[in-house]
Amino acid sequence: MTTISASIDGVPVTTRTATKMEDSLQAFAVRAACFIGELDIPYTEEFDGHDFNATHIVAYVDENPVGAVRMRWFQTFAMPERLCVMQRYRGHDVGRLLIERCRHLAESRGCNMLYVHVLPKDMAYWEKQGWRRLDPEAPPAVNGTIALVRPVVEVTAAVAEQAPEVVTLRREAPEAASARRA
Repeated sequence: MTTISASIDGVPVTTRTATKMEDSLQAFAVRAACFIGELDIPYTEEFDGHDFNATHIVAYVDENPVGAVRMRWFQTFAMPERLCVMQRYRGHDVGRLLIERCRHLAESRGCNMLYVHVLPKDMAYWEKQGWRRLDPEAPPAVNGTIALVRPVVEVTAAVAEQAPEVVTLRREAPEAASARRA
């Protein structure tokens, strides 16, 4: 189990990739409580047949499962889905920790992008974590979701739009500089 920098009332929040059936069942239990129990999502919609070819990550507080996310894998990107946190643990960054674990796992598998579908009411949550619309001009999809992406590895531009007039990218060899002056 990997401890991440968060705690709830002094108890560390940990995340673990499901490697045993028991771990997967814990992820399913959290999803059922959140989606079927709280949101009244039909069972057949929540458990859609992709669960046994996906990776599940579970968040724990004191060995009790409190959150889960499912990751599906594609050639160059990964798709976190079904992110959920038990109601009494929301507001403690458990969802962010699960997504960060997804990002690290995707990086270790050579993916360069994460891709999600979110409801418009959840956009602020995802944008706060650095996600951007795949197509800023596109209306929500038929099912009402919006496609968002986030690079797996955050890249900082060498030259920003507001860079000073002179930016040294590399030093010039002394002989090349004197040859130009001649």
